[in-house]
Amino acid sequence: MEIHRVLLLLGSNLGDRTEKLASARSLLLQSVGPVVQASREYETEPWGDFAGGETPGPFLNQAIAVETALGPEAVLDAIQQIERELGRPEHRPEYAPGGKRLYHDRAIDVDILFYDSEIIDTKRLTVPHPRLAERHFALEPAAEIWPDYVHPSLKISLKELFNSILLGDSQ
Repeated sequence: MEIHRVLLLLGSNLGDRTEKLASARSLLLQSVGPVVQASREYETEPWGDFAGGETPGPFLNQAIAVETALGPEAVLDAIQQIERELGRPEHRPEYAPGGKRLYHDRAIDVDILFYDSEIIDTKRLTVPHPRLAERHFALEPAAEIWPDYVHPSLKISLKELFNSILLGDSQ
């Protein structure tokens, strides 16, 4: 049986955020595989434009690495089930005039950042996460636990990618 390493990002900005992340980790252990690394929890400001003029509260984010025998889409299925179980309603993507994506508050959000070093682009799943390089809130915890991991399409380590965003933010 082949074992894969998957880097996930957990996020929550509703309810007891710490408990939501702990519940997600526990459910991931049961349905995907053991958590072998975890970053600290980061409180971050919401990213992107939110639907309905919402003023969302801060998110709690954490990167975790899991080991699994599941394929990428089976991991996605398990994650979506966990999100539903922890109170995330089904949302179809919403877009503002001009095509900009709108976001919602989330009891829990679990994103697949990396699946081994694979590049996956299907109707249901894009890995590496397509907006990772824009998202400080995702890169910081990811770089904490996988600093030397080389992004398979950008060909740069997570530490270098995170540092380049920090330099871009200060300019």
